[in-house]
Amino acid sequence: MSKFIGLDPKPKTAKVADDFESKILIRRNNKSLVSRVFVDIMEDEWRLAVGFNQMAFSKLHGRENEFEVLYRYNPSEESKVIRLGTDTGLENDYTAGSFPSPDEFVIWAIGQEKEIQLSPA
Repeated sequence: MSKFIGLDPKPKTAKVADDFESKILIRRNNKSLVSRVFVDIMEDEWRLAVGFNQMAFSKLHGRENEFEVLYRYNPSEESKVIRLGTDTGLENDYTAGSFPSPDEFVIWAIGQEKEIQLSPA
């Protein structure tokens, strides 16, 4: 279940996030991983994080994700989105222009991550 902070997502945005979580299953280190989308929209920075983890039930205190991806966008700069993946530790810059709303940013970032995770290695 997606978690949105600072944004009441439009139905299309919520559906894109839910579809990503329910339909994207990836293999990494001989494990099947599912995703969870977290969105944090602040005035000066928009963030979308995706945590990838096994399908097992969480323990009492939960567990850390196998790996995470973070997309950051500064709406005042309107020039690039930064993607940081904990699996590689590298930051990648994407020229994205400007997004008219946080919903558009969320949809774009989820689409970008879907493309990355489903592309052949």
